[in-house]
Amino acid sequence: MGSKASSKGKAAAAATGIVLPADCRLGALDTLAPQLREAADGSAATLDGAAVEKVDGAAMQLLVAFRRAAVAAGGSVAWAGASDVLHEAASLLGLGAELDLPAVRSA
Repeated sequence: MGSKASSKGKAAAAATGIVLPADCRLGALDTLAPQLREAADGSAATLDGAAVEKVDGAAMQLLVAFRRAAVAAGGSVAWAGASDVLHEAASLLGLGAELDLPAVRSA
C-alpha cells in the first residue's frame, strides 16, 4: 500500500512539463534542447506547443529526436496543446504520426 502511494508520488514528481516558445526556431534551441535532453530520462513528459507561432525544421527534428529518446528510455510524452503552426509543420514534413500531436481543435 505504501509503495503504491510512493510510486504515484514518485511518478508525479518525475513528470516534466516543457512549454515550447512562440518562436521555436534555431535560435530557441540552445534553451530548449537541454530541457528536452533532461526530460528524456525515461519519465513522463508533457509538451505544450499551443503558443508556437514560428517553427523550423531544426526544431521539428529536435522534437522527433526527443520523443524517440524518451520512449526508448521507457518514458512517455504527452501534449498539453499544439498550435496550428506546429500541426502544419508536422504535416508538411510528414511527422504528424511521429510526434503524435493532439487533435486540432475546431475554432
